Amino acid sequence: MRRLARTLGILGGSALLTFGLTQPADAGVGKLHLRDRVITDPARLSCHTSSPLNLPVTNYTNSPVAVFDQPECTGNVVGMVWPVSNGFFPRGWSVRVMQ
Repeated sequence: MRRLARTLGILGGSALLTFGLTQPADAGVGKLHLRDRVITDPARLSCHTSSPLNLPVTNYTNSPVAVFDQPECTGNVVGMVWPVSNGFFPRGWSVRVMQ
């Protein structure tokens, strides 16, 4: 009985260390293209401001990107660019990496 309890305790502890203490990555893996600018592995929830109007966005990351109509990710969301896709936003100015 003691051996079984010890074995279960060791298994439970190793499962806690394996699954309970790990954290998700803090970066979107891949590249984000804003106009002529390339951002490699952008941090999650980071904001990137480009020049105003006519913003092309190519998202080669594993995270969706929200496009805003004001600098510093303020104002209204004018669109989303999902992972491995692109978009063109006539009123786009800044983007936030989501998730």
